[in-house]
Amino acid sequence: MPLLKGIALRYVTRRAGAEDRYARQRDVRADLVHALTVRAPDALDPIFGPLWRAAPDDAGRLRVVIDQVASLTDPAAVAWHRRLVGG
Repeated sequence: MPLLKGIALRYVTRRAGAEDRYARQRDVRADLVHALTVRAPDALDPIFGPLWRAAPDDAGRLRVVIDQVASLTDPAAVAWHRRLVGG
């Protein structure tokens, strides 16, 4: 297992340009969490709306928003970002 982790670290995580890509992905996801927090529950997928409404407090509602963002594939996150945030 350590060998596979070392290979992944060398050829995936630390490849040229990876840090810039990861930074952009973090920005997109942070923007989405903010945009969805402001627009919830209406902007959430139908499965997440009832969960958001049933959450007992702000922390619970934030957890639902984070789960929504975590459920998105990279292309879907970019599409949602374009729709909700622009650019």
